[in-house]
Amino acid sequence: MKNSQIFLLGFIAFSGCKSSEPAPIPVEKTEFTVQSIIGTSNGGILASRRGFFSLADGKAYSQTEAPAVSDKIDFAYNYHGGGCNTCRFFENVKNMSTRTYYVEAFSTHTDARIANVEAYNKMSVAAFDSLETSSDFDRMVKNYKIDFNQLSGSADVTNRTTDAATGRVFAFKDKNGRLGFFKIGNYTANVPTGNEATLTLSVKIKAQ
Repeated sequence: MKNSQIFLLGFIAFSGCKSSEPAPIPVEKTEFTVQSIIGTSNGGILASRRGFFSLADGKAYSQTEAPAVSDKIDFAYNYHGGGCNTCRFFENVKNMSTRTYYVEAFSTHTDARIANVEAYNKMSVAAFDSLETSSDFDRMVKNYKIDFNQLSGSADVTNRTTDAATGRVFAFKDKNGRLGFFKIGNYTANVPTGNEATLTLSVKIKAQ
C-alpha cells in the first residue's frame, strides 16, 4: 500500500474518532420578572401582584391566577411581609401552606427547594454567567460542593437589616425535581413596604 493511501486511511480514522465525541448539551434558559406578593403598607398580600412563579416555565402569576396552575408554582417572592417587615425572601408553597392563608385556594402544595449558594457556597455571579452546558453544571456542583438534597423551603435574598443582597445566586430543585440555578438582577434597596420591589430572575436548568 502506498504511503499516500496509508495517510488517507489514518486521517479518515482520526476524523471518525473526533465526530463520535458527544456534542455539549446546553442548559435550558429563561428570564422573567417577579413582583413582591406584599402590596400594602402594613405587609398584607395584594392579589394582583405577580409574585408566584414557575422556574422551568419562566412565568410569574398573581394570587388570583395561581390557584388554577398551582401544580406549576415553585416559589413566591416576599418583600416586607407582615410576619417580617425587614425581609426579602423566596418561599415554597408547602411552607406557605403551614403559616399563611395566601395559598389556601391552591389544590396542589408543591415542595420546591432552594438555597442562596453565593452566600453559603461562594458561587459567584461570574460563575453563574459562565454556565452554558450540562458539563458546566456538573462542574459547578462539584467545585462549590452543592448538595441538592440539603436545600430548604425558603431562602433569604438580604441580610434583613440594610436590604443589601447576601448573595445573588440560588440553587434550586423545582417541583418536578429538576435541578438548576438562578441569579437575581440589580434592585433598588429599601423601597417602602407595599412596593412591587421588582426582581429579574435569570434561570439555568440542567437539561433532562
